[in-house]
Amino acid sequence: MRRAPATAKLNLALVVGPLRDDGRHEVATVLQRLDLADRIAVEPASKLRVEGFPDDTLVRRALEALGGSWEARIWKRIPVAAGLGGGSSDAATALRLANEALSEPLPPEKLQ
Repeated sequence: MRRAPATAKLNLALVVGPLRDDGRHEVATVLQRLDLADRIAVEPASKLRVEGFPDDTLVRRALEALGGSWEARIWKRIPVAAGLGGGSSDAATALRLANEALSEPLPPEKLQ
């Protein structure tokens, strides 16, 4: 089982640019990583299962998008809905750990 911290982050600056042709905005941000972190563990499994945080949707969606079957465990320390990026950090960490477990991991640009 692969494990890693999923660190909280504090948004120090956010600039939203003009509307693009695709209906979205360019965004620039300055983030500061904090010492506070959730812990994520991921391993291949017979079916997709996420434990430890019943309201999770982001980790599940990230692993579904990667494909395959995974078991993920979340140990929450970052307060939910605190604006510290806990859910997105959990999803990114789970995705990175699962990708590392693949026989042919995706390159970073494809993983994004």
